[in-house]
Amino acid sequence: MHDLTEGPITSHVVKLAVPIAVGMLFQTLYFLIDLYFVSGIGDAAIAGVGAAGNLTFIVMALTQVLGVGTVTLIAQAVGRKDHEDASLVFNQSLAIATV
Repeated sequence: MHDLTEGPITSHVVKLAVPIAVGMLFQTLYFLIDLYFVSGIGDAAIAGVGAAGNLTFIVMALTQVLGVGTVTLIAQAVGRKDHEDASLVFNQSLAIATV
Protein backbone atom coordinates (compact mmCIF):
# COMPACT_ATOMS: atom_id res chain seq x y z
CA MET A 1 0.00 0.00 0.00
CA HIS A 2 1.28 3.45 -0.91
CA ASP A 3 1.04 6.52 1.30
CA LEU A 4 -0.71 9.07 -0.91
CA THR A 5 -0.18 11.87 1.59
CA GLU A 6 3.53 12.09 0.80
CA GLY A 7 5.18 13.04 -2.47
CA PRO A 8 4.00 15.01 -5.48
CA ILE A 9 0.28 14.96 -6.21
CA THR A 10 0.85 14.75 -9.96
CA SER A 11 2.60 11.39 -9.80
CA HIS A 12 -0.12 9.98 -7.52
CA VAL A 13 -2.85 11.10 -9.93
CA VAL A 14 -0.99 9.60 -12.88
CA LYS A 15 -0.55 6.28 -11.05
CA LEU A 16 -4.27 6.18 -10.32
CA ALA A 17 -5.33 7.32 -13.79
CA VAL A 18 -3.27 4.86 -15.88
CA PRO A 19 -5.39 1.76 -15.10
CA ILE A 20 -8.57 3.73 -15.80
CA ALA A 21 -7.20 4.95 -19.12
CA VAL A 22 -6.17 1.43 -20.12
CA GLY A 23 -9.65 0.15 -19.27
CA MET A 24 -11.26 2.87 -21.36
CA LEU A 25 -8.92 2.07 -24.25
CA PHE A 26 -9.94 -1.60 -24.20
CA GLN A 27 -13.64 -0.71 -24.02
CA THR A 28 -13.22 1.51 -27.07
CA LEU A 29 -11.31 -1.24 -28.90
CA TYR A 30 -14.12 -3.73 -28.15
CA PHE A 31 -16.59 -1.27 -29.62
CA LEU A 32 -14.52 -0.65 -32.76
CA ILE A 33 -13.88 -4.37 -33.30
CA ASP A 34 -17.60 -5.07 -32.97
CA LEU A 35 -18.30 -2.39 -35.57
CA TYR A 36 -15.70 -3.88 -37.90
CA PHE A 37 -17.22 -7.36 -37.84
CA VAL A 38 -20.81 -6.14 -38.02
CA SER A 39 -20.08 -3.78 -40.92
CA GLY A 40 -20.43 -6.66 -43.37
CA ILE A 41 -24.02 -7.31 -42.32
CA GLY A 42 -25.46 -3.94 -43.26
CA ASP A 43 -26.31 -0.41 -42.28
CA ALA A 44 -29.00 -1.37 -39.77
CA ALA A 45 -26.56 -3.62 -37.91
CA ILE A 46 -23.96 -0.85 -37.77
CA ALA A 47 -26.58 1.55 -36.42
CA GLY A 48 -27.65 -0.99 -33.80
CA VAL A 49 -24.11 -1.64 -32.61
CA GLY A 50 -23.38 2.09 -32.61
CA ALA A 51 -26.45 2.84 -30.50
CA ALA A 52 -25.66 -0.01 -28.10
CA GLY A 53 -22.06 1.19 -27.81
CA ASN A 54 -23.15 4.72 -26.95
CA LEU A 55 -25.61 3.42 -24.37
CA THR A 56 -22.87 1.25 -22.88
CA PHE A 57 -20.54 4.24 -22.48
CA ILE A 58 -23.33 6.28 -20.85
CA VAL A 59 -24.09 3.48 -18.37
CA MET A 60 -20.39 3.08 -17.59
CA ALA A 61 -20.07 6.82 -16.94
CA LEU A 62 -23.09 6.85 -14.63
CA THR A 63 -21.86 3.85 -12.65
CA GLN A 64 -18.43 5.45 -12.28
CA VAL A 65 -20.02 8.66 -10.98
CA LEU A 66 -22.15 6.69 -8.53
CA GLY A 67 -19.19 4.61 -7.36
CA VAL A 68 -16.79 7.51 -6.86
CA GLY A 69 -19.44 9.61 -5.14
CA THR A 70 -20.39 6.77 -2.83
CA VAL A 71 -16.82 6.01 -1.85
CA THR A 72 -16.17 9.70 -1.18
CA LEU A 73 -19.23 10.15 1.02
CA ILE A 74 -18.60 6.91 2.92
CA ALA A 75 -14.95 7.85 3.49
CA GLN A 76 -15.98 11.22 4.88
CA ALA A 77 -18.58 9.62 7.17
CA VAL A 78 -16.10 7.04 8.45
CA GLY A 79 -13.54 9.80 9.00
CA ARG A 80 -16.11 11.61 11.15
CA LYS A 81 -16.74 8.28 12.94
CA ASP A 82 -20.39 8.54 11.83
CA HIS A 83 -21.05 4.90 10.99
CA GLU A 84 -24.79 5.47 10.80
CA ASP A 85 -24.36 8.01 7.98
CA ALA A 86 -21.89 5.71 6.20
CA SER A 87 -24.44 2.91 6.32
CA LEU A 88 -27.17 5.24 5.07
CA VAL A 89 -25.05 6.38 2.11
CA PHE A 90 -24.17 2.77 1.27
CA ASN A 91 -27.81 1.69 1.36
CA GLN A 92 -28.92 4.63 -0.76
CA SER A 93 -26.19 3.95 -3.31
CA LEU A 94 -27.13 0.29 -3.45
CA ALA A 95 -30.78 1.24 -4.05
CA ILE A 96 -29.82 3.64 -6.84
CA ALA A 97 -27.57 1.02 -8.44
CA THR A 98 -30.37 -1.54 -8.28
CA VAL A 99 -32.76 0.83 -10.05
